[in-house]
Amino acid sequence: MEVELGFEVAEDASEGAEVEAARSLTRWLLAEPELRGIEVRPGAADPAAGRMGEVLEILNVVLANGIALGSLVTAVATWRDSRRGGMRVRIERGGTSVVIEDGSADEVRRIVAQLEPPAGAAEQS
Repeated sequence: MEVELGFEVAEDASEGAEVEAARSLTRWLLAEPELRGIEVRPGAADPAAGRMGEVLEILNVVLANGIALGSLVTAVATWRDSRRGGMRVRIERGGTSVVIEDGSADEVRRIVAQLEPPAGAAEQS
C-alpha cells in the first residue's frame, strides 16, 4: 500500500521549510517502532488542481499492509503536533486526499476510514 504525504507551510516560513519538514518526518517515521519495515521515498510535487496550495515536497510511504495505515496516520499527527509554524500535512491514497488538522483520536479514525479500501475491494497501491 502506497501513501503520499505532502506539506504546506505558513507563508512566512523560511525558504526550504518543506524540504526540512520532509526530512524531519522521514526520520520520525523511520524511528517509529510500529512502522518498522516501511519504505519512505522523497519526491517533489507541483501544485495541481484540487490540491492544497504550494505543495513543493512530498514523501511516498510504502506500507506492508493496511494495519500499518493507522500507525502511520497517528505518527504523522503526533509529528505535526510537535512542530510549530502552522504546518499542514496532506495524506493521499488512491485518489483520496485528507489534511491532518488537529491529530485527535477522532480525526485519526476518520482519516484511516477515508483512506482504507472498501471491505472486500482489491488492494491498490
